[in-house]
Amino acid sequence: MFRFKFFLFLLLLFSFEGNSIAQSKDTAKVSQTANNQTTFNHLSKSEQLRNKKIVSLTIILTVIIFLLFYFLYQNNKLKQKIKRKDTKQKILLNIINSGIDSQEVERKKIASFLHDNINSLLSSAGLHLNTFTAQNDVKSEEIRKAKAILSEVHELLRDMSHDLVPSLLVRFGLIYALEDLCEKNSNSAIEFEFSSTIPTSRRYVEKFEMKIYFIVSELFSNITKHSNAQKAKLSLAEKDNQLIFHIHDDGIGFKTQKLKDAEGFGLSRIRARIKKYKGTLSITSKENQGTKIKIQIPLPH
Repeated sequence: MFRFKFFLFLLLLFSFEGNSIAQSKDTAKVSQTANNQTTFNHLSKSEQLRNKKIVSLTIILTVIIFLLFYFLYQNNKLKQKIKRKDTKQKILLNIINSGIDSQEVERKKIASFLHDNINSLLSSAGLHLNTFTAQNDVKSEEIRKAKAILSEVHELLRDMSHDLVPSLLVRFGLIYALEDLCEKNSNSAIEFEFSSTIPTSRRYVEKFEMKIYFIVSELFSNITKHSNAQKAKLSLAEKDNQLIFHIHDDGIGFKTQKLKDAEGFGLSRIRARIKKYKGTLSITSKENQGTKIKIQIPLPH
């Protein structure tokens, strides 16, 4: 009986151990499966993360490329706009300069015609009238009035001819003509002072002298009309193969940034003349502190 119980106990013990081993094996298998699943999940997440990074980089690169093309397009568009603006400005300057050149040629023709033809005819008519009255001892009020009218017309035509193309400019050159221009523009309201380090005998190309003369003349006209100045000064000098002008007045001045808004056709003509000779124009002004103008133009060869 005792042996039977002992044998039964051994059977139960082996059975329990077998179940324990089986359970251990099952637990190990489950644990391994769980570990494998965890590893798979981890690898899957890493793969997903890598894919997300690739997609993000692709999107960023696409946006950068798009922005690059957009900026290149805008830059090209801006360059074309600037080019069109420069072309329009060049065309406008050419038109203005062509008009100025034509006017100056016509000025010279008209001045020559007035001086060489009309004035000569008037002088001849006056001479014949004086000879006739002297020979015949004629004393008539009508003839006296006719002589006075002929003399007045002669003076008017001479002044007109001088305004068109100053004879002093043609005969003696730019320096003499500009000094004379300062004297003529001076009056009880404003005084124009002249100074120059250039010898008065200095001569330039005729067209160049005419353009410089009319530039200064137009600037003087602007000063007289708009500056309310009492004194103005024109200074001339040559430096580094350039002709340099300084014009300064003590007038009311203006805000320089508003210059373009107030810039009229007169100043546009001046700029066009200067630009044709590859020169520069700078204007500095302050309210109630006068205006300074500097012009630099390369000397003609």
